[in-house]
Amino acid sequence: MLTELILYTGIVVGTVLLSYFALGVLAYIAYTPHQADSKAEDVTFVVPTIGAAAVRDSLFECLAHHTEKFADYDIYVVTDEGADLEAELRAYDGVETMVVPDEYDPTAVAKGRAIQYFIQQVVADNPDGWYSFIDDDNLVRGEEFLYEIPYYDARGYGAMNSVLTPRQGNSALTYVMDHIRLLDDLTVFRAFTGLFKRPYIGFHGELLTARGDVLRDVGFDRESIVEDYAFAAELIKAGVPTWQSATRVSILSPHSVTDLLKQRSRWYIGTWNLLWQTSPVTKLLTGTRLLSWTAAIVAGPIAFVAGQIGGDLGLPWLFQVAPFLAGVVYGGTYAYGAVGLGGWTRLRMVVSIPLCVICESIAPIYAVTVADRDFTVINKTDVDDGDNANTIPNESPAD
Repeated sequence: MLTELILYTGIVVGTVLLSYFALGVLAYIAYTPHQADSKAEDVTFVVPTIGAAAVRDSLFECLAHHTEKFADYDIYVVTDEGADLEAELRAYDGVETMVVPDEYDPTAVAKGRAIQYFIQQVVADNPDGWYSFIDDDNLVRGEEFLYEIPYYDARGYGAMNSVLTPRQGNSALTYVMDHIRLLDDLTVFRAFTGLFKRPYIGFHGELLTARGDVLRDVGFDRESIVEDYAFAAELIKAGVPTWQSATRVSILSPHSVTDLLKQRSRWYIGTWNLLWQTSPVTKLLTGTRLLSWTAAIVAGPIAFVAGQIGGDLGLPWLFQVAPFLAGVVYGGTYAYGAVGLGGWTRLRMVVSIPLCVICESIAPIYAVTVADRDFTVINKTDVDDGDNANTIPNESPAD
């Protein structure tokens, strides 16, 4: 009985993953964001950061990139009072540094607290403007969103999200694994955030962009370690339509597998805890993904023998092949990331694709047994940990 339960679980997980992917493929074909003839002018960029020494390298690379790329726009960096880098940030040219005082005590925590403070101090005075929040390891590669904002603003849209492309840090393995985020953005996130105008499976914090009145009314003042998902859930409740931008944002992949597990664990725990407060459709769609992720540890092995097992269990043909096809899609995504690497690292990562599957699958187990339940900031300082020795950092192309 136990064996049969495991088999059924693997087949169900594979079918769910393939179904979401198939929906995303339809969205990839059907959805294209629109642009106006001229750029939006009233756009403010905001970089919320913990300002710790552990993020120094990525933060200053982020600031240098965006102060050059968006020199005609106001750029704020928001950090906590007493942060390691507070003095350096105050002296940094081209940005206005806003320090969140210790006595500021909203419901929100961590990045959500910083954003809520910014909303109250700046957004409240200009609710008609647009605000783009950039994580401290982001590099916004395009400016399509600046042309999209006037088009969608005129039609009553209130928020948008971008497409993430991984950038290699110290670990080749985590870089390969982060290509799943690119796949999701081009498919399932495009379906909900773009085609259906409702971010039922959440938003990314990377280049999260919203109109000022939406930020003022919806806000970030809620206790959550996944503030971007919480914001998306409230947008759905408020009936605010969204779009997915054509803009690509380069994200720095975790420097180690341990950091990747910490990152994935925060998403898992935070989303699961918040799920019960979301709309019914959000519960269904996000909950299904979380349950599939929870049970994914058995899906990989099942994928290789799904046809025979499905036949033995008397399942329809579609359910027999779905786990195998899902395995091909996700395994192929890892392979796509691996072949972009150079030299022996490419071969090493292609051979390590099963390890990628295992690492991603054990994240929920890590989350409930090991991970911290609080907001976790992973290391973004460029110190080689040996996993990426003798390689040149890579960045995935947009598609």
